[in-house]
Amino acid sequence: MFESLLIAFYTDLLVFVLCTFTLFKYGKLSILHPATTYLTFHLFVFTSRLGLLILGAKVFLSEQTSYFSEIQNHELVKAVLLADVGFIAMTIAWVLEMNRKVNKNRVDSPILLDSSVVRNVLFFTIPLGIWGIFSQLYIPFLGKNQADFGAWQDSSYLVNTQNWLFLSLLIIVFIKGFQKYSVVLIGVCLFILTFQGQHRYRILIPCVFLLMLYLYRQQKKWIPLKIVFLILFGVVVFLPMKYIGKLVQQGATITELIEFSSEYGESLALGANADFSFLDMYASTLTLIEQSSGYYYGSTYLTLFLAPIPRQFWENKPSLMQWMTDISTTNRNLRELGAVATLYGESYANFGYLGIFFIPFLLAKYSTRWYKNVTHTHPQSANLFLYLYFTAISVQIYRDGLNAIFMFLWVYNMPGFAVYIFSILKQKRA
Repeated sequence: MFESLLIAFYTDLLVFVLCTFTLFKYGKLSILHPATTYLTFHLFVFTSRLGLLILGAKVFLSEQTSYFSEIQNHELVKAVLLADVGFIAMTIAWVLEMNRKVNKNRVDSPILLDSSVVRNVLFFTIPLGIWGIFSQLYIPFLGKNQADFGAWQDSSYLVNTQNWLFLSLLIIVFIKGFQKYSVVLIGVCLFILTFQGQHRYRILIPCVFLLMLYLYRQQKKWIPLKIVFLILFGVVVFLPMKYIGKLVQQGATITELIEFSSEYGESLALGANADFSFLDMYASTLTLIEQSSGYYYGSTYLTLFLAPIPRQFWENKPSLMQWMTDISTTNRNLRELGAVATLYGESYANFGYLGIFFIPFLLAKYSTRWYKNVTHTHPQSANLFLYLYFTAISVQIYRDGLNAIFMFLWVYNMPGFAVYIFSILKQKRA
């Protein structure tokens, strides 16, 4: 069975090289193109992970067979090959869409972010964001407010206010540019969020947005080399951040933090760290889907309509990832472990092999069309603002599935989406 891993690895590597070559030659790639983020994602999640497993890395939870049955080689092989099918489908869509002829005589007037809408939204979101930080988060050197919100303690309506100050600053930077006061406040928000011990996306998404905005405004097609080194340093700090934040809140000493960092590095070297095991989780998801009663035929997306209902009013409300709970077993409880299905796992759960091809194809097609529409638009365009945010959350979409678009573009980014939608509605009405 080891030979099957080698065959899958070389097949995946060949697909990666051919698709990458095709995209650079015919897909008109740039750092803002949706394909660029996926190339990094595929290389990290599938190609590199499979290579590490061949070199002796441990499979996800391979030592915890008492409650998680070990993932087999044939599961990994199937998962990688299906990911390659999805990769090919997206490559076809990216190339076709980038070379699609458009009507050059058509001139669309872009809708800009409305200044009065921005002021009105920020009038609410900035004070609520400050309150969210000081009422719910751990503040270095000050500790954490012990406020008790009762049944609403974990409500997303309450928890999301923790992010509103940071997200409001992104709007200000988009409109005003990288001014000194906003950069300083962003640094303060980053410093506070670093020590929370949870939800690393709250740092990742705003940082990627700011990077993409900077590159767009500087008319850079690719990331300059000096910034690449800064990003690599940030990745090294980012990966163990969640765990170190918890240790700091527990009063860990510098020596204990250094020891943990060393242990974390060793777990990465062994390949046993969950941060590097998305392929394993996705492979396990495929097996559980096949063992379940059948496909969902799009019903996994219907839970989006239930999301606005507070769980305090409906205790047993299905979660956005309810289907993963439904297919979980005693020996592979994916929801309990916080496993991810990836876009391919979610697509397979809905439409099987057809889903693996067509859902990634459609995502690639329409995200590329969006990219083309904002390439030469007005710098204050509402569409550009939301697209830059889409590029920042695209890793979450590839990792979690299409439901992540709703969660991160609309729910998490409530200040930005409110500014976007009300600007659109105001101009449409005018």
